[in-house]
Amino acid sequence: MTSAPDENFRNIGEIIRKMLEQAGMSEHPAPVIFNFRIYVNMPGCQTTQQNPISAMNGTIKTEVEVQRVGNEVVLVTELPGVTPEDVKVMFSGSTVHIKAGDGNLKYHTTADVPPAEKDSVSVSFRHGVLEVTYREQSRDPKPSDQQE
Repeated sequence: MTSAPDENFRNIGEIIRKMLEQAGMSEHPAPVIFNFRIYVNMPGCQTTQQNPISAMNGTIKTEVEVQRVGNEVVLVTELPGVTPEDVKVMFSGSTVHIKAGDGNLKYHTTADVPPAEKDSVSVSFRHGVLEVTYREQSRDPKPSDQQE
């Protein structure tokens, strides 16, 4: 972008500060924001970012963050605007499928993850953030890997 930003965008820090104040977060010394993105479509401006809303019926594709914490795998993604009852998490081998929706608002994403050990999956959903915790499926050695 070669021209100076609009007046509306010059004070983005002030706008965010005011939003945090209105949300009751002004007493914290620094805001903690997970996976915060702003998408701005401006005429004549090329972007390398993929549009988060796919062409498939307005479904939003979210990113899944994969972390290892101790002996567990933790998956985190944001699904703002839906209730826990609207969220479905399914595993298929080393792929997780996450779907959520309330009629007008729909999310769907998949991610390659370590395979989950059966009956170890725990799901929590709070303030629009989905967290899935599980133990990774143990890898049984192949017969060729064993000593005779």
